[in-house]
Amino acid sequence: MAARFDYAKIQGIASGVLSKFAQGTITHTKATPGAGPAYNPGVPTLTVTTLPGAVAAGVSAKFIADGLAIAGDLLVTSSIVSGVSPSAGDALTIDGQKYRIVSVETVPPAGDPIVWKMIARKG
Repeated sequence: MAARFDYAKIQGIASGVLSKFAQGTITHTKATPGAGPAYNPGVPTLTVTTLPGAVAAGVSAKFIADGLAIAGDLLVTSSIVSGVSPSAGDALTIDGQKYRIVSVETVPPAGDPIVWKMIARKG
């Protein structure tokens, strides 16, 4: 019987490597709608989490050519943070600048996640 791959160990290694290249401060903000009815849910609750070891860089020309991103978008790579689940529409703040998450990819796409790759658009 083959030994089970230790994804937690790889996740720790990825987090350590990303931390060495971390750039400034990147936070994730998720807005949870208020408890009121759908037509007037009330004030949302904002949950802000710092993404340790996150790095941001411009998206590659291939992303733009394939219609996945536009010029000026950023590719943000972050180690996994327990209890956080980024999704399209959530916000990222990168050194004080606001961005909206356009898409999120978990790496690997199946099994235990190691990192998130997010395309973020200013605004």
